[in-house]
Amino acid sequence: MVEIRLENLRKTFGEIVATDEVNMTLKEGELSTLLGPSGCGKTTLLRLIAGFYIPDSGRIFFDDKEVTMIPPYKRNTGMCFQNYALWPHMSVHDNIGYGLKLKRVQGMKYTKAAIKKHVEEALDLVRLEGLGHRHIHQLSGGQQQRVALARALVVEPDVLLLDEPLSNLDAKLRIEMREEIIRIQKELSITTVYVTHDQHEALSISDRVAVMDLGYVQQFDTPKAIYSDPQTVFVADFIGQCTFIDGVIASIDNGITVKIPNNQVISGKTTIEGYPFEVGETVKCAIRPEDLELARSGSDDNEITGTVTRTIYVGNALEVYFSVGEIDAEAMLEPDSNLVIGDSINLFVPRTDVMILPIGGVDALRKVPGHPLYETSSSTSTASNA
Repeated sequence: MVEIRLENLRKTFGEIVATDEVNMTLKEGELSTLLGPSGCGKTTLLRLIAGFYIPDSGRIFFDDKEVTMIPPYKRNTGMCFQNYALWPHMSVHDNIGYGLKLKRVQGMKYTKAAIKKHVEEALDLVRLEGLGHRHIHQLSGGQQQRVALARALVVEPDVLLLDEPLSNLDAKLRIEMREEIIRIQKELSITTVYVTHDQHEALSISDRVAVMDLGYVQQFDTPKAIYSDPQTVFVADFIGQCTFIDGVIASIDNGITVKIPNNQVISGKTTIEGYPFEVGETVKCAIRPEDLELARSGSDDNEITGTVTRTIYVGNALEVYFSVGEIDAEAMLEPDSNLVIGDSINLFVPRTDVMILPIGGVDALRKVPGHPLYETSSSTSTASNA
């Protein structure tokens, strides 16, 4: 097993900054996911780890060994590509065994018998026993993905890299293969880096998730922490549904109190320890729709008043859209809630479920002592002033 350490990585393509100021440690034996929208830099970061790209600056370590300038074939990684990259003229057996034909152990080639043994073990691992003789066109999409996974694993890599491996599968197969990847990863305890734009997939499959936007890692943490304590507006919005109400900080003495439209005031918590909030600062109050209720759960609950603008019945819940001044918001209420357009609505939410987030994303994170982006910006500033 290998721990991957990324230190201040930056990669550009001409004037385009693909990824920048990336500082993360991907723990050995864990499955870490790079999550974000198209163009956020997640595949570039994966290719930097694989060695397909050389960073403009920064360093990459596998354990204590720097691999920044080491070519891909010397890093002992296995990779699954988005389009599988299988050879149609080869059998399943030959596709899986191809990497072993090229690999050398202490300068020695694998024998045909050794290749056959390893391929059969890989087929068993991905549950394709007895299909080694088939050609790729004779397999379903899910089976082809299993072949690609077996080919990556048969070389016994230290690191497994998966670039949106399930994007070409239908919904049912995605769930099936997701469970298979979890099973295989845990069975082998192999350090794995997984790229996806699907938030549900990321939360369900990962030990840790790195949420990326515009080349920056805005938060790297466990799925639970990413969902319950997002550190930026982007993370809160990208992970699950979120209602945002703009406001201005009124006080920060006992918790954070915020003035919102229509002369209302709500209190909440910060999700970024050490962020220097100030009275008068414009912020966003982020609330998960499922945390809003029609009745109080405690005496100190926040009360938010608005006007219903739309309702959608979705079976197990009623999606209620409402306005607070000129701000649109959403609540997820009981399906039998009797509400119609134009109704005045009073909703309640505990203070602990209101997240007070600064405006600014990466720029806001730079103000937090101890945050990777704060340290990077400080050291960069020091270097430039020297």
